[in-house]
Amino acid sequence: MAQDIPDAPRAAQPGGGREEPVLILTPTGRDAAVAMAWLHAAGIRTHRCRDVAELCAAMDTAAAALLADEALPAQALDVLRPALQRQPVWSDFPVLLLTSSPRATEAMWQRVQALGAVGNITVLERPLTPVTLLSTIHVALRSRRRQHELRALYATQQRHIAAQAATVAQLHARDQALQDLNATLEQQVTARTAALRHEMAERQRLEREAQRVQHFALLGQLAAGVSHEIRNPLGAVFLYVDLLAEELQQPTPDRPEAVAEALAEIRANLVRLEDLVQDYLTLVRVGSIQRTPEDLGHAVQAWAAEFQALAAPLGVRLQSEGLTALGTVAVHAATLRRAVLNLVQNALEAMPQGGTLTLTGQRTPTHVALQIRDTGSGIARAHRAKIFEPLYTTKPGGTGLGLYIVQEIVVAHGGEVTVESGEGQGTTFSLTLPLAGGAAGAAS
Repeated sequence: MAQDIPDAPRAAQPGGGREEPVLILTPTGRDAAVAMAWLHAAGIRTHRCRDVAELCAAMDTAAAALLADEALPAQALDVLRPALQRQPVWSDFPVLLLTSSPRATEAMWQRVQALGAVGNITVLERPLTPVTLLSTIHVALRSRRRQHELRALYATQQRHIAAQAATVAQLHARDQALQDLNATLEQQVTARTAALRHEMAERQRLEREAQRVQHFALLGQLAAGVSHEIRNPLGAVFLYVDLLAEELQQPTPDRPEAVAEALAEIRANLVRLEDLVQDYLTLVRVGSIQRTPEDLGHAVQAWAAEFQALAAPLGVRLQSEGLTALGTVAVHAATLRRAVLNLVQNALEAMPQGGTLTLTGQRTPTHVALQIRDTGSGIARAHRAKIFEPLYTTKPGGTGLGLYIVQEIVVAHGGEVTVESGEGQGTTFSLTLPLAGGAAGAAS
């Protein structure tokens, strides 16, 4: 390097602010003083180091380093190499090496190559001019400034990565929490489902038990009813048999009339017993009836001819409407006839002064409805809700089984029975049955 200090070109400090210093290690001659003077004149801070160890220690807070070849013996390179290797990922510290001759430059370059790809090293051969030194230093400073910008970008990137990692961790924690909650909910649903199944099974068992108790209670009521209903006509039969025996033993002048009256009463009570037996047999058999498809309109028309013989003596006019095209229904004809007959008999009893009894048929795409309508006294509102209960009756001498039997027969046919009535306005019973082969019939 030149012995005198010529005027050095001055340059504005790049980027503004206070630059990091340039480290200088030139153990012999005036190189350090001259270089520091040139750099100071250009507004560049410097720091003179005593040895390589101090230079390596100050490297993290410096912008570059200027070293003379005599400061880098083999032992010094062993100190410099790990310092350069320890740099963070963003750092590539600029090192400027001063040599004194071409031979020294060649030797220094071989030693630099021995460092490997660990250093940003530039070799400058003496003598130097201020322009050469300052331009090289400025390049190093710009390089270092870019490295600091990269450091800032790297730090920002690391913060973003850390934030993303934290977000991912939070999402993972939330996902795990959701999985745990889902597992807990599944366990609760499984447990609740098992509990509900147990409750349903227990409820069904209790319902079956209640039905069984109700069935036996009904059997008890029916047995009591049978005993009572059979005892009365049997008592009357025994009474008239006794009267006949007395009449035969001690004839009276009006014997023929007395015998005829006794026989008529015996016959009437036997008919009552037959009806009672048929009612109970119907209840017993209704659960096991075998149905076959039949034209319901034709069947009802045939029954209507029989009902006419019952209605005419009572002054009741029997008429039918819409029975010709009701369609085919799966029925047990004798059992269903029993239900219709019970309703017809009730209607006739409701019209002691005569009236009109109408049998009406209606059809929908899936069902048929048969209505039995009278013009009698009607049913009181207080009795309407109970008329289908077994053994419930408001008629003197009634068994309380007629409408109950009707309901059981209709239900056994997959249908339902309803009633509309008003006091003094007559009564209409409607039997709704599914058509054979229709959706409703299949469902029933």
